[in-house]
Order: sequence, then C-alpha cells, then structure tokens
Amino acid sequence: MHEKLGIGRSLVVIGILLGCLTAMANAQDEHRLTLNAGAGFTPLVGEIGNNLDNGWGITFGGGYVFTSHFEGNIQLSYNGFGVTSGLLGSTGAPGGNSHLWSVTVNPKLRLGRERTVDPYVVGGIGYYRRTIQFTNPTLVPVTVFDPFFGFITGVAQADEVIGSLTQDGIGGSLGAGFDIKLSGNGLRFFTEARYHYADTGRIPTRMVPVTFGLRW
Repeated sequence: MHEKLGIGRSLVVIGILLGCLTAMANAQDEHRLTLNAGAGFTPLVGEIGNNLDNGWGITFGGGYVFTSHFEGNIQLSYNGFGVTSGLLGSTGAPGGNSHLWSVTVNPKLRLGRERTVDPYVVGGIGYYRRTIQFTNPTLVPVTVFDPFFGFITGVAQADEVIGSLTQDGIGGSLGAGFDIKLSGNGLRFFTEARYHYADTGRIPTRMVPVTFGLRW
C-alpha cells in the first residue's frame, strides 16, 4: 500500500511538471522546445535477471532543439519489476517487487528531422535509484460508498512491506530509435530501444527498455 501511495504522489508531481513544460512550449517556438511521454516493456540483462523479473516502464521528458541534427533532453523514467522465486526462497519472504527511478540528461543525434520518418541515435547519463521490497499479504480496513446502502466498511487485501533494499548510483545509456511525423504541428510517434547500465551496488542494473510514445 505504501508503495502504491508513493507511486501516486510521484505521478502527480510528474503531471504538474509536464503541465509547466507544456505551458512553456506554448509560449515558445514549437520547433525548439520539445516534450515526450512513452511507455513500454523492460527486459533485464545479465546477473540482475537472476533476482528480478522483466518488467515495464514509463518515461516523461522535455528538451531543446539546438540544430536540425542535434537536441538535448532531460528524462524522468520509472521501471517496475517482479522478484524471482529464487530470491524470495533465499530470503523467506512471501512476496516482493522492485522498481527503478532515473533522471538523465540525453544528447540526441537526429538523422532526418525534416523527413516523415526520422531515425536517431541517443545516449544518456544520470542518476539511478533501485529499490527491492519484500512483502507479506495482509488485510486492511476500507470504507466504500454505495448509492443504495450508503457507507460500507470492510477489509481488503494489501501487501505489507516487511523489508526493503535501496541502492543508487550513476549510470548511462546508448540506443537508437525513430520518429514518425503524424501532423504538421510537430506531433510525432516514436519508438526506441536503449541499453542502460547503472552502478547500483554489487549487482549492477542492466536493462534494455523498448519504448513507444508521442513527442511534441
């Protein structure tokens, strides 16, 4: 439950940030300021895959177009993972989950910005924070409102965090993708894949998120 509340607060902050960036973009040259939002799946690579299951990710960001071939972006990303049965067995925990936050600066080399299909090469460097939580099923009191019966109290199943491990460090990424122009006002669909390496403790985080989204 605490994990869900934390994610909810983080998404609210992200929404406010995107709203501010959108206002800035409307006030500036649309060809210079950019916004993007995307989601996709996140396969893990290397030793980390022995402890965590492949997951999913979301990303939001904004940037500036310096030339027709070069731009820079600041990206905020969240990736969620499962915990393998092997790790749960070694700790004795009934359940678990993991997530990774990152904030990175991303230079991008565009190969055909004026074309309908615009391939690009992108890299990044920044801060990564990985958390693994071990949980135990529990029951919590809840109150719901029914138009006919009124307020009803009861219980619902939730996950109680019984232990966690957070590790952070510097990391980087390198990958490629392409944009597809959808309209004349700058809206584009994009897809990309990047290899990420983050120095998050004895076992580093290696992953290759594949992302689909929209860029303005």
